[in-house]
Amino acid sequence: MRLKDKVAIVTGSSRNLGQGIALGLAREGAHIVVNGSKENYVENTCQMIADLGVPVIGVTADVSTSAGAEMLVTRTLETFGRIDILVNNAAVVAVIKHFLELTPEVWERIFAVNLGGLFHVSTRVARVMAQQGAGCIVNIGSVGASRAHRNMAPYDATKGGIEAATRAMALDLAPYNIRVNAVSLGLMRTDRWEGVAETELARRRRAIPLNREGTNEDTARAVIFLCSDESSYITGQVLYVDGGLLAQLRPADAESTPPPKDKLYHDFATK
Repeated sequence: MRLKDKVAIVTGSSRNLGQGIALGLAREGAHIVVNGSKENYVENTCQMIADLGVPVIGVTADVSTSAGAEMLVTRTLETFGRIDILVNNAAVVAVIKHFLELTPEVWERIFAVNLGGLFHVSTRVARVMAQQGAGCIVNIGSVGASRAHRNMAPYDATKGGIEAATRAMALDLAPYNIRVNAVSLGLMRTDRWEGVAETELARRRRAIPLNREGTNEDTARAVIFLCSDESSYITGQVLYVDGGLLAQLRPADAESTPPPKDKLYHDFATK
């Protein structure tokens, strides 16, 4: 119960990774504010958290707008009276378009949610935390901030912005005892994987040194650490949760001398 009685807002927490983060914080004792753009998904996640015996409210709001962010923060304060944790998770992800096919509408929508939502919510929450004299903000990023995806230029641009914003926010807010960090994710399993053939999943995993995709629990554990007192001297940092993806120059299959597939390291170590 490392976060007992802390009040946590998790944007975009009605499904997938955000839902996993909200559940993880709840299991550590935090009071949860669930947010999403579809009421039925928000209600479903609220019920899952309520079943854990944790205080929870749901706020259906589009945080890419000033009005939506204001509603989220106002409802939180009306219910719980304070805000200790903010996880900026809301994002547009599944837009795959070649750069030559991008339209202003696509670019602007992704920026409005991924960076605009972070701004609208964080500025309001940071003012509350500054008055309290403490707080913790965690921004959810992507390895796309450091290495490019094909056909995802606006997404990668926003994730690079998130890492830069994390550092700038951390410096500005440190005098108020508000810590700001980011968790940048690699290949994570979400509902977009449903119905994908096992051969395709295996192909994706081969690029990851740990040979598996990340899970909701992997993400939640990293966020919990950055929200807890265990990380009380950490701010302005990016924690990569990617199974080793960024550590490699190229995938094993592309190496000039790929490792034998029929032997593991311990087979060689005994010789």
